[in-house]
Amino acid sequence: MSNNIKESIWLIGPGNIGRDYVKVLKEFDLDVTVIGRSKKDNFPLPVYDKGVESYLKFRLPDIPKYSIVAVNESELYNTTKILLEIGVKNILVEKPGSLSIKELTSLNDIAKEKNSNVYIGYNRRFYQSVQKCKELLKDNNEPFNVHFEFTEWTHDIDFNHYDKSELEKFFLCNSSHVSDLVFHLFGEPEYLDSHTSGGLDWHPSSSVFNGSGKTINNVLFSYNANWSSAGRWGVEINLTDYKLILKPLEKLFIQRKGSLDVEEIKIDDKLDNLYKPGLYDEVKDFLNGDNKFLCSLNEQINNFKWYYKIANYKEI
Repeated sequence: MSNNIKESIWLIGPGNIGRDYVKVLKEFDLDVTVIGRSKKDNFPLPVYDKGVESYLKFRLPDIPKYSIVAVNESELYNTTKILLEIGVKNILVEKPGSLSIKELTSLNDIAKEKNSNVYIGYNRRFYQSVQKCKELLKDNNEPFNVHFEFTEWTHDIDFNHYDKSELEKFFLCNSSHVSDLVFHLFGEPEYLDSHTSGGLDWHPSSSVFNGSGKTINNVLFSYNANWSSAGRWGVEINLTDYKLILKPLEKLFIQRKGSLDVEEIKIDDKLDNLYKPGLYDEVKDFLNGDNKFLCSLNEQINNFKWYYKIANYKEI
């Protein structure tokens, strides 16, 4: 399954998502260097464990053409900034890229100055279920509306994995996967009427979310979530004669007008079963310079203003 790409790549962050990236990267003809800040047992590749600053200081390395940043959310900005400043030209950084609009804007300014490409890793865009959904929506000109839910399973959150700043912006760190997918499919909001209430000890800004609006492509949308209640992530697309349902997002269902039956649409999900869903096609597009479906820094900056409104965040 080699794509004949003979280049070097740095993977910064040998955590769980780093393992997922290594599994994909092994399918490409790449020289992979893994850099972390602590020793990792049983990681599939050798890890330089003294951090990227130390690696740059003592190893005097050649600068790679590609880098993937998969560190903790609060460290994404600093790590990406270092890579940009040393001249890495193509960077895929895990979502959300930063916890701050100001930091994202700073990265964008540096990327422009260095003539570098930075993309935010939203692998849900590349799910096989989503690709099939795009096929069914292609050339559709009828009016339709979309509803999405981003209720989090807060009882399953590993609170030891996140620091205080990450938990306080948990919508950005996790739930934005769903809103990003909707805005990717149907366009960013033209306007958004949002409401929040409640709050949790670790996420004081809100815990109940509700809103609606219209995208720049004239698609009406609504959303809800309650992080203290039951539910799950999902997207429902209401067309004239049927409804498409991504719930869970890895699968695609259809409900036809006049029927209560919900049928699963068969998809070729081989890649999503072999690797973390969506990750293979995301990495392939990144390495091949195909940015059609990748989330750019500009796009993420635009989306952040809507995410802040949805979650009732304030920029510090």
